[in-house]
Amino acid sequence: MKAAILITAAGRRIGKCLAEVLGRQGHYIYLHYHTARRDGEATLKSIRDNGGDGMLVSCDLGQYDQVEGLLAACDNPDHPPRHVINNASQFIDDSIFNFTETGFATHQNVNLRAPMQLARALYNLIPDGGRGSVINIIDSKVFALNPDFHCYTLSKYGLLGATEMMAQALSPKVRVNGIAPGLTLISSSQSVENFELASHLNFIGAPLRVEDIAETARLLINSPSLNGITIPVDGGQKMINFTGDVVNVAKDILKRQLKP
Repeated sequence: MKAAILITAAGRRIGKCLAEVLGRQGHYIYLHYHTARRDGEATLKSIRDNGGDGMLVSCDLGQYDQVEGLLAACDNPDHPPRHVINNASQFIDDSIFNFTETGFATHQNVNLRAPMQLARALYNLIPDGGRGSVINIIDSKVFALNPDFHCYTLSKYGLLGATEMMAQALSPKVRVNGIAPGLTLISSSQSVENFELASHLNFIGAPLRVEDIAETARLLINSPSLNGITIPVDGGQKMINFTGDVVNVAKDILKRQLKP
C-alpha cells in the first residue's frame, strides 16, 4: 500500500472525493472528522469497498491542543502518515462592516493555524532522511481578491503565504504546496439556479469537476520537484476580476433578469 495520507474533513464534499480517489489509488487514508462521524464512516466504507483502507480520527481543529495530538492519533503502525491534505475550512459570510472577534479567530484557527500545526507535526514525525508533503486547499479567490466573505478570504490569503513560507522552512523533508479551487460544489445556502449560473462563470464555460482537485493532489504528492506552488483549479476564473464573490455576482445577475 502507498504512503498514508491524513485528510482533514474527509467525510464530505471535496474531502470525500480526495479520500475516495486517493484511497482507490492505493494510499492508506486517515479520515479526519469533527462532528460528522457518520459521513466519515460512509466514506471509509466506500474506500474499503473499492479495495482501499484507512481509519477515522477525530479532532476539533479550532482547539490548539487537539490539533497538536492529531497526527499522533494516526497510529496504525503499518501506515505512518507521510502526507497531509489540509482540506477542512471554516466558512462564514461576513464583511469588514460586521465581522466579530469570534468569527475572525475561528477562521484563522481552522483555516490557517491548524494547517501550520499539522505541517510542523508531520515534519517532526518523519524520521531524518524520510520525505513527505503537505497540500493546502486554499481558494482561487486569493488570486483575484474581492471584499466578500471577509474573514474567510483573509484566512485563505494567509494560507497562501504560509504555503510558500513552509515550503522553504520544511524542505527537503516536507514539500508544501497548495490547490486553489474555484466554485465546485453547490452549498447549502445556494439555490440551484444560482449554482447553475455561477458554476459557468469561468473561461471554460462549464462546471468544475471535483475529481480534478483530487487528481491535482495526486500530482503534487507524486512529483518530488513540485514545492512551494499553488495550482488554481478554477477554469480560469481567477482571470475574471469580479467585484464580489462569484455566488453574489450570480445573485445580482439573476435579480436583474427578474426585473420587468
